[in-house]
Amino acid sequence: MVKPEYTLSHKLNLKNIALVKTFWLICACVLLLMSVLVIPNANANTISLPEFKNGVVGKQVQYFQEPSGKLTLTQAKQYFATSIVKQGSSNSISLGIDVAPVWLKFTVNNSDIEAIKYRLAVETPWLDYIDTWLVRQGQIINHVHGGDGIAFEQRPMAYRYYAFETEFQPGITDVYLRIETKGPMAIPVKLSTIDEAINNDIASGYQYGVLYGIMLALALYNLVLFVFIRQKEYGLYSLYLLGFVLNSLSYTGQLHTIITPDFGPYFQDWVDIFLMITYSVAGLHFARALLATKEYAPRLDSFVLRTTLLIPAGMLAGFIFDQLFFSMILAFVLNTCFVVLFVIMGVKAYYAKKPFAVIFLFSSVTAAICITISTLAVAGFLVPYNAYTFKVIEVGMAFEAILLATILARQFRMAKLDKVIAETYARTDILTQLNNRRGFQDLTKPIWQNIVRNGRDASIVLVDIDFFKRFNDQYGHDIGDRVLKSVADSIISTCRKGDICARWGGEEFIVFLPETNEQQALVQAERIRVAIESLQINVIQVQLSLTASIGVAGSSDNLYGYEKLSLKSLEPLINQADRALYQAKNNGKNQVQAVS
Repeated sequence: MVKPEYTLSHKLNLKNIALVKTFWLICACVLLLMSVLVIPNANANTISLPEFKNGVVGKQVQYFQEPSGKLTLTQAKQYFATSIVKQGSSNSISLGIDVAPVWLKFTVNNSDIEAIKYRLAVETPWLDYIDTWLVRQGQIINHVHGGDGIAFEQRPMAYRYYAFETEFQPGITDVYLRIETKGPMAIPVKLSTIDEAINNDIASGYQYGVLYGIMLALALYNLVLFVFIRQKEYGLYSLYLLGFVLNSLSYTGQLHTIITPDFGPYFQDWVDIFLMITYSVAGLHFARALLATKEYAPRLDSFVLRTTLLIPAGMLAGFIFDQLFFSMILAFVLNTCFVVLFVIMGVKAYYAKKPFAVIFLFSSVTAAICITISTLAVAGFLVPYNAYTFKVIEVGMAFEAILLATILARQFRMAKLDKVIAETYARTDILTQLNNRRGFQDLTKPIWQNIVRNGRDASIVLVDIDFFKRFNDQYGHDIGDRVLKSVADSIISTCRKGDICARWGGEEFIVFLPETNEQQALVQAERIRVAIESLQINVIQVQLSLTASIGVAGSSDNLYGYEKLSLKSLEPLINQADRALYQAKNNGKNQVQAVS
């Protein structure tokens, strides 16, 4: 007979084999699809006008990197004609950081009978030097020089990217580009009709306006909260958002339409990477403060702290010694650490059962996915490059910012609730749940001032449990606590709406009776005495009876007249009630007494 364990193991092996086969089948299909997509056809580098209206032309581009030394256009043309060059396989061509200059070529065929005006743009603002030649029948008809390595006002267009507008005459025009940069060589070459280019700019302006508007509003709101309540989470969150907005304005080229690179050809590159680490550092410290990682993950907290100190220090050293490539690598390392550590901190917080950990983890994973998509799109790998995949990082960060803002809002609400609870406990006797002295004074002070101002009646009732020490000594403090709670409940049950009662100290209670003269207060005090006298507390098959002595003081024509109007506080009235209570005790207890 076959053992059940063998059968189960056999089934698992069959499943594993099936999964492996499926995996390799999918891989084979993907490779086949990629090979089909990569193999260029004879006209792969030709763009037909006027059919082509708007788009990134990476798949129509042939390119090579300069083998050694700077080539002239004539040498580059010869290289394209006689050497093996690469064909673009995605919308954006990406070659890495601080690589050799690259030459690109594509052909435009205008089949119309008239010239058509187009805008050509390279939508990566950090490319240092870009030259474009338009060649017809072997003759250069236009040469445009630009890039972020030159001052903004000297660029071919007052635009955040390298761009220029030109007319394509009927027939064939070859377009050659030479691009040189110290930063990431990501090259999305876009060709658009003028109308399409304007529409793209308008749409982009609205999109960035909404995204930046959301993040700036959240940043300023939380900055105001930080100024008033001085909790560092709100200040760090505000710096995190402001840093990201500035970084986004920088790497999208918008900041540099205002701040031109007059301080050197690589000014924009330095600004980009230092703004990149600004929001990363602020974001990591915000996460540390919000999640309190030092409490339950001290090693992780220490690693995050060292990361945010050592990497920026290394970048600063690179800046001092003019090592842009070194500082740029460190900036990308820190940005990668920012994404990964955000997720790890969220996971740690989740397992530590910290408040809001699930929301934080969801927001950080969402932002990480969006950052990855945008990075892959710029790199031209797996994800198609377009206006949406390039902007998805802002969308992801805006979504994360909103989720993090909800965490801070809920934390602020919880802090307010905690404050309310703390203040309530500060004014409440924990055992009886009545007001304590502070709570009594806080509640009665404004009412008393109104009574004095308007010459109204008011009275004080002081209640003291008879022989209370005997209950504690004979039956223990637990029974004493039961006695106190029972008396407190009796006082509450007999109080009228508007009366304020409190535990005054030990076995003594106080009741403030607004709009009540002394004679009316005596009646109310008698109700309290009867309610206490009727209490029965069971202790080991024995029923304990209680009594209380009560002193009363209040407004009365023959006692005070209108002298009460000059009283600044309740103290004289409380002292009067205390003397009355002393008389009740001396006269035999279990009675209500006013000062005679």
